[in-house]
Amino acid sequence: MKKEGLNRKENTVRAARKFLSYFVILLYWEALLHFQLHSSLEDLGLWNILFMIPIAFLMSSLSGLFRFSRINDLIDLIMTLGVSLFYLINLIYYKTFGSLFSFSMMGAGGDAVTNFWWSMKSTLNENLIVIILFEVPALYILYQSLIKKKENGPYRFVLHIAMMVLAIVTWLGIVAALPLTGTADHSAYGAYHSRYIDTDTASAKLGILPNFIVEAKCSFFGSDDASAVLQNAEDVEIEELSVEKEEVILYNEYEGLNFSRLSSKSEDSTIKALCDYLASEAPSTKNEYTGLFEGYNLIYICAESFSRMAIDETVTPTLYKMANNGIVLDNYYNSFKNVTTNGEYAILTGLWPDVARQETNMGKLTGTMGQSIDKNMSFALGNMFNLSEDLQSRGYHNYLGNYYGRNRTLPNMGFDCKFMNDGMKFTTAWPASDLEMMEQSVDDYINDDRFVTYYMTFSGHGNYTTDNIMVYRNINTVNKLLDRYLPTSATGYLSANYELEKAMTYLLERLEEAGKLENTVIVLAGDHYPYYLTDYGFEALTGEDMDQNFESFRSTCIIYNAGLKKKIEVDTPCCNVDIIPTIYNLFNIRYDSRLYAGTDIFGDGFHVAQIYNKSFVTKYVKYNYSTGKAQWLVDTEEYDDELLDKYLESAINIVKNRYMMSIQIEESDFYEYVCENYDISSIREEGFLANNDIEEIIDEFVRSERFKEYQ
Repeated sequence: MKKEGLNRKENTVRAARKFLSYFVILLYWEALLHFQLHSSLEDLGLWNILFMIPIAFLMSSLSGLFRFSRINDLIDLIMTLGVSLFYLINLIYYKTFGSLFSFSMMGAGGDAVTNFWWSMKSTLNENLIVIILFEVPALYILYQSLIKKKENGPYRFVLHIAMMVLAIVTWLGIVAALPLTGTADHSAYGAYHSRYIDTDTASAKLGILPNFIVEAKCSFFGSDDASAVLQNAEDVEIEELSVEKEEVILYNEYEGLNFSRLSSKSEDSTIKALCDYLASEAPSTKNEYTGLFEGYNLIYICAESFSRMAIDETVTPTLYKMANNGIVLDNYYNSFKNVTTNGEYAILTGLWPDVARQETNMGKLTGTMGQSIDKNMSFALGNMFNLSEDLQSRGYHNYLGNYYGRNRTLPNMGFDCKFMNDGMKFTTAWPASDLEMMEQSVDDYINDDRFVTYYMTFSGHGNYTTDNIMVYRNINTVNKLLDRYLPTSATGYLSANYELEKAMTYLLERLEEAGKLENTVIVLAGDHYPYYLTDYGFEALTGEDMDQNFESFRSTCIIYNAGLKKKIEVDTPCCNVDIIPTIYNLFNIRYDSRLYAGTDIFGDGFHVAQIYNKSFVTKYVKYNYSTGKAQWLVDTEEYDDELLDKYLESAINIVKNRYMMSIQIEESDFYEYVCENYDISSIREEGFLANNDIEEIIDEFVRSERFKEYQ
């Protein structure tokens, strides 16, 4: 009996040591990566540490299962290498793309390695010492096993079960304790439960590995976020605005589209919630710029890594001319840090993509745009112009059509497309030339009476060294044109975008030769921030200190028409999702503003420049979502504190609602439900009521805010 008790004690001690070793190793990895990302351990909080406990229990339960020491060593080595590889992938991904690797992006992992390997090699070389540091635990296990030949014997099976149970219990206990520090969105509780949070913010609150586990759970089983329910928020103005209303007010809505009626027809809880939310949302009104470009041609460009920093009067004079004439947006923000299809989806649909906790259909493509391949996208740019103007929109991209699945997503949005090796040939592969794309595509449409053309460019892609063929091709020319010294990444960035400059110069020349320049509108916006650009490069190009929260996202969106005699300058805060409703208004395309997250920049309503992590800028305040802190842009002493608090609360809720509305529209295929119950083809017929139920229409009007205005 004494010997048996001793064995039990030895087993317990061995299991405890195994747990402690894994707990220390996990903390080591978490702290090492955290330091690499933030250059400090100050923000490595209590929850980051606590969540390592159940993970250590889980790993310990899988260790020491076999009688043979070498098999147990192998299991320990595989687990250690596997988890260290997770941290290394996040390190390299962050150093390359500027953010952490989310679970929803796992499907793009193979593409990232295949296509970005040439760029990742330099990242690997630059971080070689850190990579070795991440592998110290695995090297130690090898040393203990092969050199010291230390025994790694088994411990009792009941202890494996006990540690598995402890893993579950401690995880649930930590989750239950999260509200102790608050339940706000920017708290650890909010980071764990929110359907609304991004990977970087949540990882900072919970830990990088724990958040990845939470994202995996959300992807397969959905989110339990109670705040994901859409709730209408009051649009609060902190200034009393005196606005003279015209006798006749025209609204951007589809006549007869009754969301209250649609809600009663559906049994789906998400669709009902969307209908109820949209039924109480007020549509925007038409304005003095409605129809400014009616009947014009449209060339719509999503430009790879384009930003205000690509615009230089001496290096890129065509882009400079376009950015400083036409409609000039002085307060435009590019919402996204990385991932091209996020920005692309936003500017093609006027909706927000899911940036982290997407309920993923793993059999489909990665990201919201990829998940949209079999969803109804009737209200996306191509489909809307095709239906409204009775034409066929064209789309072009100077890379492979199957990359990000654009050969399926873009046609679903209404574009007849050509890609690399599918209608076009290029002299380089990664990146390919924007100029060559223009040269091979303009003749397809230049002689048409009306055309709508979409381009997804590629030449501006990083990295911004001479390893990049576009940088290598243009750097000598750029150095000759530059009138000042710039660091390597800044010069490289301008050199990559010089190919876009040549493409735009060629395009304008061809339009002018064809007599189409003055009746063509060119819209050009970036997909995301140029994440390969160093902080030093940013500061050299802008003359500003690098600000990761707001200023790095402040960008430009070109809306250029050579026929405008005087530029139109707009100071309204706006971002990617606002482009679509603005273009529809300028072209007098009949649309229902309630079906979009964006807002026409010339219209009424709540105007906000929203960033991917749910921070935002309005004319009154900058709000940092990750910290919960507000920076007021007005003299707060002139306003009542209660009014300011009410305005900020309202703004936060509006931003959240627009994001939640967007992802629920895509996930529930809400547009399909709308089109099943409303004849969208009627938008070409002025005044036609698709649901010709006059009592229903009168009832909806009497319950609306407009009825009160008319009274």
